[in-house]
Amino acid sequence: MAYTIKNLANGQLPSSLGDLYTVPSGTSAIIRSITLVNTNTTTETINIYYLQSGGTARRILPQNLQLAAGNSLTVDVILTLGAGDKIQGQTTTASKVDYVISGVEST
Repeated sequence: MAYTIKNLANGQLPSSLGDLYTVPSGTSAIIRSITLVNTNTTTETINIYYLQSGGTARRILPQNLQLAAGNSLTVDVILTLGAGDKIQGQTTTASKVDYVISGVEST
């Protein structure tokens, strides 16, 4: 079994719920941190979820978390995911909150 420490995903949160990271087929993953940065000039409302393949989305952060303009948040977690599991998210204004998801994938 090979383990790869890596940037699992990065981008900008959408304004409607969307997939941020999906564990590839035949792979498992461990999320170690999720970093969020509000690049907007106003506060953004953020929601981040874990969705087990075939399951129900569960919150990783408190509902409607407020991230002030210019601020960042790093969530230190240890979250195990199987093939097809997802991290999903959304914010008030599309393309105004950057995210980086870091962790380990094993094949």
